[in-house]
Amino acid sequence: MKDDKKVVKAGIGYTIGNYLINGLNFLTIPLFARMLSTSDYGIYNTFVAYQSVLFIFLGLAIHSSYRNARFKYKYKCESKTKYNYETYVSSTMVLILSITIVLFILVNIFKSLAISILGMDILSINLLIIYSLGSAVVCCYNTNASLNYQYQSFIKVSLFNAVTNIFVSLILIKFVFVTRGYFGRMIGTSLSIFVITIYVLILFFRKARPAHIKEYLSWGLKYSLPIVPHGISQVILSQFDRIMINRMISSATSGIYSFAYNIFTIIQVTYVSLDTVWSQWFYEQMHKKNFDNIKRISTIYIITMFVFSCGMMLICPEVILILGSVKYKASISCAIPIIAGGYFSFLYLIPAVVEYYYEKTKYIAICTSSAAFINIVLNYIFILKYGYVAAAYTTMFTYFLYFLFHYYLAMKIQGFCLFSTKVISITVFLIVGMVFFSLFYIDNIVVRWGFAFLMVTIFLVFEEMKYGFALAFLKQKRMEKNNG
Repeated sequence: MKDDKKVVKAGIGYTIGNYLINGLNFLTIPLFARMLSTSDYGIYNTFVAYQSVLFIFLGLAIHSSYRNARFKYKYKCESKTKYNYETYVSSTMVLILSITIVLFILVNIFKSLAISILGMDILSINLLIIYSLGSAVVCCYNTNASLNYQYQSFIKVSLFNAVTNIFVSLILIKFVFVTRGYFGRMIGTSLSIFVITIYVLILFFRKARPAHIKEYLSWGLKYSLPIVPHGISQVILSQFDRIMINRMISSATSGIYSFAYNIFTIIQVTYVSLDTVWSQWFYEQMHKKNFDNIKRISTIYIITMFVFSCGMMLICPEVILILGSVKYKASISCAIPIIAGGYFSFLYLIPAVVEYYYEKTKYIAICTSSAAFINIVLNYIFILKYGYVAAAYTTMFTYFLYFLFHYYLAMKIQGFCLFSTKVISITVFLIVGMVFFSLFYIDNIVVRWGFAFLMVTIFLVFEEMKYGFALAFLKQKRMEKNNG
């Protein structure tokens, strides 16, 4: 129970920290939405979509090996061999830097080819590489911090990134790139994360100098390389619809569609924050073979995210109007099915940790790539036929397949199901029903908000009667405050 409380505390800490950080971003969405045209907004989001792909190639998903590397190599103080975890981490930084330098050289030698492929000028492409490098390094830093539930370190770095990103972007858009606002946003985003990258590299290299690089990367890449197609496929699922809309319809339409993803981001921030501690806790429980505890905690985890996702669906029309004004009202019809897709995206994380634990990374890539291929085909067919709104429904459907593939694979690997299939099946059925309920009452704020309040109230009563985590957490914080 003590370990469970530690996990709950860290999970809440990561989530609150992420909300504070992303809250800054959400507070500035109305500013950027008004300062940028829908076309500029679409161009910048396409830049972000490309970064999501490039950062995977630069990092080769090496961060995904950290949890297993920690158990394999241990820390310096625990290791009795010449190999240790901290040296492994610094050696992976050499890999990321080497790939980035090679890419910089190639892109600037073959400028014309790079420009024709990406449809961006060479300066924007170089910013894209800097942004992608930073994302890869910071991803490694955050993964490393999560191993000891060090959410404070994560918050500090992420808060600096958010504040600097927003401040520099606003200044550049307002006073420098008045007619090309998207470019000011690109520079602000890239500059802030580059500063953090320098800090993280110095931190890692001070802890341990790179050594035994060949031996470390031989094992690390064997683990992480199959994750690369998996990561690219994840990007296709989350970003490629925007790229397709930008190419097949217009950048303005892509901007409207992309705005709907701001609501998806709320869901994503929550489950990514919780997964940071869930996955590490799961590893610890698997080592102890506490299968009943895994099923118990995963059940409340699933129900919590289900209620949260339904609540966001019900209130998203008002959230969109507050964040983006009337010119983004059309994105409401996209946001509701996209949120359901976000819930299925969260569900994938439940079985995926089993695949990572047993190092079955090649199977992960096959499942995710299959879902991504289906997504591209469905988008191509239905965007042409029904317009950009169809992409929201194809995304929802393929995220469900994405979860289903991985759930089946996890059961095959484990030999039995670690999670409650009954609870998952019920939430899947109800989340789809909530899509149609929310759309049917899209103009009735009283029904939607009333139902959201009712759901949350029932959930809180149920949680306290069956688990009591929330009340226990509040009591602990009160005791800490009194003792402090």
